[in-house]
Amino acid sequence: MLAVLRRRRSIVAARAGGEAMEKGDWAEASRLFQYASRLRPERVELQVQHAHALKEMGRKDEALVAYARASGSDDGLYHLGLLRLQSGDRTGAMDAWVRLLERTPDHEAALIALSRHGLTHHLPRSLMNDLRMQHHESLAHHINALSSLIERAQILLQEGVSDYQHIRSALMLTAPKGNGDAEVQIIIDARNSQPAFVRATLLSLSESMHEAWIAVVVSSPDICNHPVASLADIDTRISFVSEGWAVDPSSYAAQIYISAGTLIHADALPWLMEQLSTTKASACMTDWDHSVTNWDQPTQYFDPQLHGVFDLDWLLTTDFPPPLVAVRAGQAGLGPRGAEERRKLLADIVMAGGEIVHIPVPLVSVSRIPDRAESARQLENDAPIWSLEPAGFPPVVCAAAQEGLEIVERVGRPFLTRGRVRDSGEPVRVIIPTRDCADLLEAMVKSLVAHAERPDRLRLTIVDNRSQDESTARLLTWLAGKDGMDIISYDRPFNWSEINNAAVAGASEELLVFANNDVAMLTPGWDRHLRGQLSRPDVGVIGFRLLYPDGSVQHAGMLMGLADGSPAHEAGNDTDDIASRFDRVRAVSAVTGAFMGVRREVFHRLGGFDADRFAIAYNDVDLCLAARAAGLKVLYDPGIELIHHESRTRGFNDNRLKIAWDQGELRSLYEKWGEALRQNPFLSPWWSPNAPFMGIEPAKRDRVLDWMSYTDMGRRG
Repeated sequence: MLAVLRRRRSIVAARAGGEAMEKGDWAEASRLFQYASRLRPERVELQVQHAHALKEMGRKDEALVAYARASGSDDGLYHLGLLRLQSGDRTGAMDAWVRLLERTPDHEAALIALSRHGLTHHLPRSLMNDLRMQHHESLAHHINALSSLIERAQILLQEGVSDYQHIRSALMLTAPKGNGDAEVQIIIDARNSQPAFVRATLLSLSESMHEAWIAVVVSSPDICNHPVASLADIDTRISFVSEGWAVDPSSYAAQIYISAGTLIHADALPWLMEQLSTTKASACMTDWDHSVTNWDQPTQYFDPQLHGVFDLDWLLTTDFPPPLVAVRAGQAGLGPRGAEERRKLLADIVMAGGEIVHIPVPLVSVSRIPDRAESARQLENDAPIWSLEPAGFPPVVCAAAQEGLEIVERVGRPFLTRGRVRDSGEPVRVIIPTRDCADLLEAMVKSLVAHAERPDRLRLTIVDNRSQDESTARLLTWLAGKDGMDIISYDRPFNWSEINNAAVAGASEELLVFANNDVAMLTPGWDRHLRGQLSRPDVGVIGFRLLYPDGSVQHAGMLMGLADGSPAHEAGNDTDDIASRFDRVRAVSAVTGAFMGVRREVFHRLGGFDADRFAIAYNDVDLCLAARAAGLKVLYDPGIELIHHESRTRGFNDNRLKIAWDQGELRSLYEKWGEALRQNPFLSPWWSPNAPFMGIEPAKRDRVLDWMSYTDMGRRG
């Protein structure tokens, strides 16, 4: 009972002491806190308050004694040091703060006081080292926490594709101001269209910020005689003509080809004209989306098509060619250009040595008729629903043939582009480093041979790096007796790059494949397909489609600059919305060395694998970056598929030892290639780094401008 009474009296006294402090009555505060402290001597904070009051009264000696009594608390020890310093006792102040930091290394006020008064260098060396180590660990912890917070914030900042209607305006970068006097001719293909689509395109064009345009609607007699043709009487820049018209294109700075029903954003012409006048590109294309307009609602925009730099392989096989193509004067003969003709026009420009600019802004929309019109009854040969059907355009076979490519048809899957096979018997050298895992190696070798069109022209180099298992020894002995098999012993510490460089030096074949021992071939005739792709002079390195044993995609090319910025596999489940991307031939930033094709001449020109810096990881990415720097394409090709039992041999980076090594090699990669390691020209800059193809970050306008600057806006396919 007595203890409870003492506690209550102490609380009352301390509360009254605080009120006295607020009034500046330090003597009364000192008396009350001293009384409260006597009642509860274990409450060190009451002793500190008593010392504060004594100090304010000018009774420094008594305050020093009171702070010393309260030195069991960090606050008491800190203020003891301050008062000693104010009294001229720097040694005493240092003593107090050293004791404090030994007890509480992260006491921020003590560290600031030491720095402010020039005492930091007087700290004992052992304490300084301990503080540095502890603060380094604390800093690392806070950096990780901050990184996690930033990642969560980015997730909240990104918008899903389904939210596109609400964020579309944020994707419209400020239009360039110049070239307003340059006259452009817009050729609108309305041969198989309807009046409503023609009207929609012309009305959108009338709102253009670039007013120096001439629009020619190439249409059927029905449209020429429809009231929509009266728009030509109102605006003399518009004319309606039948197919077969002719005009001198020399008087125009550029021609733009679109289909009726394509809506042109007000800033589209300024963007297109600025790019054609400031770059060496021969033609321009842009991102696009889809739209529908009902009379009593705002136009609804959806399904954005956001792309990276122009890619010929993608263009030749995509089932929806670009809805708008802008061409520098003199690059193409005038005439109507439907979707397939526009695609062929771009292909022809690239094959003639021209460059294509891609503007990463959705400057055009492919429109659909209003909902009420769509649900109305149809007449014979009634109006189509879409100005351009969203899919179903066949590849441009003739254009591919001009480039020396073949279009390969696959049942139920996208078409493939492939180089022409000039010599079906050209030998292929496959290099396979291995260490034990005999079951995987045997399955891998048998699958390569069994699925080859010309197994007699297959040469395998198996590099044994210190295998220990008897089963591996038996397998290698058995393989050594087979035709086309070379077994090499590499009795040195593992260095993937050096192993492969040495194997290349000991072989003579022109066509090389670097392969892991944990893959298994699934594609019949894979060697013929490989020969075709490696015959392409524009291709430097080729990677292929790797699947997990459950059939999901493990590798479909690599993306740069995502998440933490390190190279990452494009991967996922084939049932998601980006499955078609995983199943198309396309240019990529890099591919994996788990199964990688390259010509010997290219391999030597690029300097081979960098064994000094990349013994384990990133050697494949380094080679791909070198190929791109040399002007060669890095190609992802799903025309060859393999099962990949990922990291069965070496294991995953799942501990400090491995992660520390991996980070060191990643640092070497960054030192060698700089910001190229973060840049991904083949990915739209609008996609969220945390959710590419699903999340859009409309606030990342600076990143888009950086992307445009990095890619120089124009790249050959």
